[in-house]
Amino acid sequence: MTARVSTRQTHTFVRERKDAFAHYITNRRAQVGLATFRYPGMAYAKSPSVALSSPTIGAPQPAWHGIDAMQADAFRALLQGVAITCGLTHLAFCALFFWADVSALAYVSVASMLSFACVFQLARRERVAEAWTVTVLSVLAHAVLAVAVIGWDTGFHYYILLMIPAAVISSIRPVVLKAGTVLGLMLTYLSLDIALRHRAPANVLLDFVVEGLHYFNVIGIMVMLISFAGYYYYLLEKTAAALREMSQTDALTQLKNRRAITEAIRREESRMRRGQHPLSFVLCDLDHFKAVNESAGHEAGNTVLKAVSRTLESCMRDVDFVARWGGEEFLAVLPDTNEDGARLVAERIRRKIEEQLIEANGAKPIRITMTLGVATIAPGEDAEQAIVRADEALYEGKAGGRNRVVSAAAA
Repeated sequence: MTARVSTRQTHTFVRERKDAFAHYITNRRAQVGLATFRYPGMAYAKSPSVALSSPTIGAPQPAWHGIDAMQADAFRALLQGVAITCGLTHLAFCALFFWADVSALAYVSVASMLSFACVFQLARRERVAEAWTVTVLSVLAHAVLAVAVIGWDTGFHYYILLMIPAAVISSIRPVVLKAGTVLGLMLTYLSLDIALRHRAPANVLLDFVVEGLHYFNVIGIMVMLISFAGYYYYLLEKTAAALREMSQTDALTQLKNRRAITEAIRREESRMRRGQHPLSFVLCDLDHFKAVNESAGHEAGNTVLKAVSRTLESCMRDVDFVARWGGEEFLAVLPDTNEDGARLVAERIRRKIEEQLIEANGAKPIRITMTLGVATIAPGEDAEQAIVRADEALYEGKAGGRNRVVSAAAA
């Protein structure tokens, strides 16, 4: 008995060291956008202490450049919204200028509508830099011409101010270019103010028309600010939700990762305490996975992990959870399931894995088996202790010949 405990501790120590190294390698490779890396030695190693507070292992974390890409997508979508809104606004201006007999500005509004149609198409084709450049130039040209022709009091200069926060939240790179754009817009507005605010317009409109244009532009700016801020907030929330999903998903298998399943376990354990419902765990480990990597290559190993993950998902109910626990190890959480029910689920998983033929790299189909340890939370026990017992049962199954389901000893 003493020798067995010593062996267990040795396995635990080895796994902790290898998992720490693998976690470092996968994160570093994810940061430079390379393929998923699997440390070959992970295949034989058992799980570490299986503590619920353990860091996520075996799955690359979202790279920071992924956040930048999402920000760029959000800004691209915002530019499309801007193009539609400004195009409709210029349609109204076109009608208004023809009515006020300022045909020069009416034709400028027509040109602006065409430019914003171009902005929409450029943004749609992911040519964000060109779309942003056309937007800035179109707004500046229309604002400067309108103020010069019909006067400062009409309020067209406000549209230049609207571009400043848009430039700040833009995805322009490098930052020096963004800062230069913001500074250029500020200087343009100040220059326009100095040169034209006290100057008589080239085309004098009736007072009520000037007042109408002024309040139309003021209200329009307010509506645009609210719309753009609300839309951008929606896009940021959507991006944040996607990032949360990425942080809780194993990049290779698309199962929940260790962090996500840990949160689910805590929720289910709390619910179990309130309602006295059973909660069971099935810890699964692929047999001789290192041999697959060595004989067929790591790409084949990744294909096996993906296929096994799909099989595991097919064996779960809607209320169950399954996650990649680390390396070639998986954990299923079965709410409202006693030990007998959990053992039936585990046996179904074992049988499906054993019968599965996995095509990888066009080579000979791969067969693989799985050993599973089952445990149900006992009175006075917490989830972490139950998972430790499941891990010990899994270890017994490995020692007993693999490809079997072993129920944990009573707590």
